[in-house]
Amino acid sequence: MCEDTYRPIIRADLQYRELADGGVIYDTTAERIHTLNVAAAYIWNSCDGFHNLSEIASELYQQGNVPSEQAAKDVSDTVTYFQDEGLLRVQ
Repeated sequence: MCEDTYRPIIRADLQYRELADGGVIYDTTAERIHTLNVAAAYIWNSCDGFHNLSEIASELYQQGNVPSEQAAKDVSDTVTYFQDEGLLRVQ
């Protein structure tokens, strides 16, 4: 996964609900629910096909009290989780 060129995008068939403390993804195909904390919800909402991983990490760093190295790791780990769970569109 190249941080400068990979632009993740969520599957259109997933249901997402924003919550005060994060969000919930419902995958009707797999009949699975994924609960997200605030940082993961921010990353989820940034998986729009327009932002690369570096941009998402930079925005996460600017939005929260997270060191830049931690923001980059959080984005990488979270996007990997989304991929492993089949929540992102295959490009």
